[in-house]
Amino acid sequence: CTSTTSHNCLHSEDVHLSCAVEVAAFTLVNDEGHTFNVTHDQSAGLLLYNGQTVCDDGFTFNSANAICREMGYSRASSWRSGNFYVIQSDYDIGLDDVVCSSDSWDSCTSTTSHNCGLVHTQ
Repeated sequence: CTSTTSHNCLHSEDVHLSCAVEVAAFTLVNDEGHTFNVTHDQSAGLLLYNGQTVCDDGFTFNSANAICREMGYSRASSWRSGNFYVIQSDYDIGLDDVVCSSDSWDSCTSTTSHNCGLVHTQ
C-alpha cells in the first residue's frame, strides 16, 4: 500500500462495515467506541484503521471483503458509510481511497492522506 498524510474527508464519509467472521490494523467499534469480540451477533460497527476511521472514497464490496478477510471474517455481508455514531468526530480519519481489485488485502491500494468531504463523486 502507498499512503500520504493529508485528507479532505468529513465524518459523513466514514465507513461502517458489517462482516460475515478479526486482526491487525483494522477493528470494529460500537456506538460507544468499544471494540467488541467477534461473535455471530456482533460483527458490524464503525471501521477503524490503527484507531482512526476509514473514508468511503473508492470503497466497494471488494474493499469490504478484503478488510473483513484481513480481520478474520469470511466475507463482508454489507457495508455503508455515514455519520451514524456520535463518537465518530472523536476520531481522526486515517485511511482513504481503499481500492481493491479482489477480496484480498494484497490487491488493495490506499492512502493515509484523506480528501473526504472536499471532493464528492456521488
